[in-house]
This record gives sequence, structure tokens and C-alpha cells, in this order.
Amino acid sequence: MCHVGGLLLQGIRVAIPAAVVAAVAGTDTVNAMLSSIPEVITRGLQVSGGFIVVVGYAMVINMMNAKSLMPYFFLGFLIAVFTNVNLIGFGAIGLICAYFHIRGLQRELNTANAGGASTGNAIDDIDDSDLM
Repeated sequence: MCHVGGLLLQGIRVAIPAAVVAAVAGTDTVNAMLSSIPEVITRGLQVSGGFIVVVGYAMVINMMNAKSLMPYFFLGFLIAVFTNVNLIGFGAIGLICAYFHIRGLQRELNTANAGGASTGNAIDDIDDSDLM
């Protein structure tokens, strides 16, 4: 109930000012004001909006303390910058990277255990120290 109430208040916080501006000024006025913003500023806002997403993901990876995942983060960033790959493509690339990452961890654990305490499942055998 608290989550729904907070979400409702957040929606009202945005909806009321938008409705007032639309009723008082009209959509033509708002569109004219938005069109008068120079392209340099709008392009800068688009670029900074992209950085906010990247910094957010970096903070999550940093908080997870998973240093071994940082190369994948930078690889994804470079692919996003220099190609036109969409989100489905990034999902497929992520699945492939995750598969090979877990396979590599499984090989490391199997060679380290030399057939000892390994369960044969890389995810079950990984403890938090393997991810740092």
C-alpha cells in the first residue's frame, strides 16, 4: 500500500503541473518554446542523459564489488558508442558473454578442485570471493 501510495503521489506531482501548463499556455505555445531551444543545448542534454545511464550501471557494478565484470561493462559501452546495436542485440551479447564467463569460472574451479569438492555446477561452486 505504501508503494502504491508513493507512486500515486509521484504521478500527481508530475500530472498537475503538466495539466496546468497545457491548459493555460496550450500545446502550440509549449511546442514553440521547446523548438526555440538551441540544438547545442538539446544535444548536450541527450548526451548527458546517456552518461547518467552509464554512470548508474557503473555504480551498481561497483557496489556489487564485481571487478571481474568491469571489462564486460566497458565492452558494452564501446559497442553502444560505435555501433547501432539495439537492446535486443545487447541482450544477446550479454547472454553470450555470461555463458562464456560462467564456463571460464567452471573450468577454473574444476582445475582448482581437481575433481574434489566440485558439484559440477559453476553457479553452485562460486562464492563471493571468485567474483572480485
